[in-house]
Amino acid sequence: MSEVFLSRRQIAARGGFSANTLANYARRGIGPAFIQVGSGVCRYSVTAFDAWLAQHKIGGSK
Repeated sequence: MSEVFLSRRQIAARGGFSANTLANYARRGIGPAFIQVGSGVCRYSVTAFDAWLAQHKIGGSK
């Protein structure tokens, strides 16, 4: 099975926040890993993003 990559806007919507927030995280080096293709176009691995999001979960069951 091949990896699925989404745009910054798509992956931000998946996480429930704005693409600008994700861009700010990237600039600060605190966001999920991404690849840069072309002229500044970022793509995020769905698997890596989901893992990053799970690491930042607060409360609830683990």
